[in-house]
Amino acid sequence: MVALGGVLAGALLTFFAPWLGLIVGLAGIGAALAILHRPGGVPILVYHSISPEAGWLPWAKNTSVRPDVFRRHLQTLKKGGWDVVSTIDFVNARKAGRQINSRTVILHFDDGYLDNYIFAAPILREFSMPATFFASLDFIEPGNEIRTACENLGPTAWTGYMTDLELRAMDADPLFDIEAHGVDHARVPVSDKPAEVLTNANWKRHAPLAWAYDNTNKSRWFEAETPPAPLQLGHPVPKTDSALAGRWWVDGEIEAEPEYRLRVGEAMTRAHEGLGDVLGRDVMVFAWPFDRSCPVSVAAAKEAGFVAVTGGRGENRPDEDPTILSRVHVHDRAFGGGALWLEGLALRARVNAASGRLVWHILVVLAARLRARRYGRPGYEAVS
Repeated sequence: MVALGGVLAGALLTFFAPWLGLIVGLAGIGAALAILHRPGGVPILVYHSISPEAGWLPWAKNTSVRPDVFRRHLQTLKKGGWDVVSTIDFVNARKAGRQINSRTVILHFDDGYLDNYIFAAPILREFSMPATFFASLDFIEPGNEIRTACENLGPTAWTGYMTDLELRAMDADPLFDIEAHGVDHARVPVSDKPAEVLTNANWKRHAPLAWAYDNTNKSRWFEAETPPAPLQLGHPVPKTDSALAGRWWVDGEIEAEPEYRLRVGEAMTRAHEGLGDVLGRDVMVFAWPFDRSCPVSVAAAKEAGFVAVTGGRGENRPDEDPTILSRVHVHDRAFGGGALWLEGLALRARVNAASGRLVWHILVVLAARLRARRYGRPGYEAVS
């Protein structure tokens, strides 16, 4: 009897062994998919220039998106059922503990470029999608002027930054908010170790280092034919960091803690009050230049009156600090070039991966590698 039972057991094991392997394999796949599917993150997509031709920007290849590509991005969001909400509505909802739609997305535009007014705003209105535009005080174009009907005039008509009047016009639109991107958008030396030698070919890319020494309006900085002081052709460029995150290296010494706190605190206060004066209201959100901050600067921003800042490294989930916003930077020619449908596919992968649907991350990585093969890996200027 025992022998018969052993024979039957062996027969059953032989019969079911292949199925057991399949079941175990499927269970493993199911577990992996469960790990890769964690919806609940909220992507904040960051754009900069929206222009058919942004050659005036030395970092255009990493920060400018063509209008037809931008329109395809918004079409992708609409078709995918994404709910585009304003930054401050999202911050308030998170602070109140309200449930957020699992297909929510937010749109940001850094630097206050004129082409945002000319090209981005009409496309956003076409889709009735809200957005936040971040402007730096020293880069507001002088003159109370609204430039219209210049989308067909060519690149020289699209260069530069918005004026006071254009910023206020944007802010008056119920779809849009203007918020703060600092004062001078500068970088400071953080050591005496040389990183590069300044040449005619690269000095404009290093202009943010000169901005740290310049307290005047810098909205036409790109028109200069020679580098401003202290930049000098043929001289080494030191290692730098964002002025609001790095301690200034001066005369062979690093900036002391008290001086650093004072400098950053004054910059935050000036950004909050100055842009508030331009808009005639309190500004609420601060986007860090170069997406770089530190605990000292975050504390200074909140003390100055900002209710939320960028610079997070999370996914904007309910268990994260609701006043720290994590962002995803968007590029043009996501696969290194190709048809518009490829740009839409790349954006679809971006938002899904950033929201926690991590199986899409495979496509994000593939796109990044193909783009890097053609354009190289972006440096600090890619997150201006």
